[in-house]
Amino acid sequence: PLPIPEFGLRRYEGSLVHDGETWWVGGTRAFRKSARELLVEASHHEPAPAAGWISEGEPGPEEFLEAVETVLERIAQGDCYQVNVARQLRFRSSESLLSVFLRLREQHPARFGALVVSGDAGVVSNSPELFLRVTDGGVETTPIKGTRPKTPNAREELENSEKECAELTMIVDMARNDLARCYEAGSVTAGHREVVELPSLFHAQQRVTGRLRSGLDAVDAFAACFPPASVTGAPKVKAMELIRELEPVPRGVYTGAIGYFADTGDACFSVAIRTLMARGEQAWLHVGSGIVADSHPTLELAESGWKASAFVEALLSSGETE
Repeated sequence: PLPIPEFGLRRYEGSLVHDGETWWVGGTRAFRKSARELLVEASHHEPAPAAGWISEGEPGPEEFLEAVETVLERIAQGDCYQVNVARQLRFRSSESLLSVFLRLREQHPARFGALVVSGDAGVVSNSPELFLRVTDGGVETTPIKGTRPKTPNAREELENSEKECAELTMIVDMARNDLARCYEAGSVTAGHREVVELPSLFHAQQRVTGRLRSGLDAVDAFAACFPPASVTGAPKVKAMELIRELEPVPRGVYTGAIGYFADTGDACFSVAIRTLMARGEQAWLHVGSGIVADSHPTLELAESGWKASAFVEALLSSGETE
């Protein structure tokens, strides 16, 4: 029972792009007219004050800690090496998803933010993570592993963490293996691990690139890599089986992908993390953490809370908390 469909595919007749300084509109005449009207409307939009409440979803904090302990046992038994475990938070708010999205963009802008609305349901995403980009036959993915809140020593701590470095290395290896199904032989390369600063967090990420084999396209690359390596685990299928066993509610859009396939053959998709699903006044937010052999359950619970902080601030800064 999900608030919105698990899959959505639409045909759009144009695009509205901001290049860092100004807006560009392209497409059919009807689309250009609609886009310009939307820009005028947006320029006059004032987000409503945040208001709502939050309650723990499933699993709650205690159940999440138990799930992490189970994963650690399975890792010790050799069933897997890394598993992403998520928990759910539930919100209630009467304001529009557009207001929530604009507040996030103002307070915590993310590289791959997205707003998708269909009737009284929708998705607000504030994702910093690139799942897949295809440009002129070149393909890249940039897994994120390792998160710290912005404290004085957080960047240095993340840069020097052997645990976080090993976790990202596992996921990069899996991403390379996924892409090898559609890459030209010998074209896959991995960049250096880098720590990236976001408005409220630090992340560690690593870029993997290559070229598509002749006769393959962006859809083939998507099929080879989905679901994203960073939000499943290693080995991927075994990790997904364990996730399904431990998480009592389905993730829906969370840890899926949001993006586009273009007529040119190019494509770009985010990993749908920091992503809220909503219908009516009800909203659901999943947050998770990657578990490896030396993970500490309470620290993993804290990390999931850091990842929820931007949404909690955007939704509840003037509301009540349960």
